[in-house]
Amino acid sequence: MKYPANHFIEKNKEALKGLIEAFPLATLISTYQDQIHTSYLPFIWDANGFLIGHLDANNPQVALLKDGKKVSLIFNGPEAYISPAHFITNELPTYNYCKVEINGIIRPIADEDLKQAIIKLTSHLEGKQAAYQLTENEKRLHSLINYIYGFKIEIEQLQGRFKMSQDKSKLHQKKAVNLMCEIDKHHTEVFLDVYKKQIQ
Repeated sequence: MKYPANHFIEKNKEALKGLIEAFPLATLISTYQDQIHTSYLPFIWDANGFLIGHLDANNPQVALLKDGKKVSLIFNGPEAYISPAHFITNELPTYNYCKVEINGIIRPIADEDLKQAIIKLTSHLEGKQAAYQLTENEKRLHSLINYIYGFKIEIEQLQGRFKMSQDKSKLHQKKAVNLMCEIDKHHTEVFLDVYKKQIQ
């Protein structure tokens, strides 16, 4: 039996790219001598289809990210528990999610390319109604380069794992997607309300 089932594998490149652009923070996974190392960092696409990221130079994982090193990335999209109570049909509880998994190879980049990637990432995250604009004239950007390690990832495999009730009817799928929007937002608000008590 094939796992995951074909209907849970998302092959639409635009959908995969869209998730990465909407949720650019990825888990970077590498291995060394049977040890698994992880970091969390945002990525931005460059014009040639590479993903560019950067880490604090003090991060111990940096020493393992040499040219040609194989790594994996996991981008996390929306997720939510879907209760049978929302449907008139007889269902079982399930948990829906959207993930993009990438296997690739580390490639070095020049400092100037890293600066442009940081500017592009900032512009992307600020959005169309940008209240802040990072430019090449920002002196702190040039000094920052001395404290971070920039790299790009040459993609070998790109796959989406979208568990979105694809094994159900279209009506059920639409309902599940709408529920994910509501539940994901609600759980984010509940968690942040709890967390805010720590910083009062």
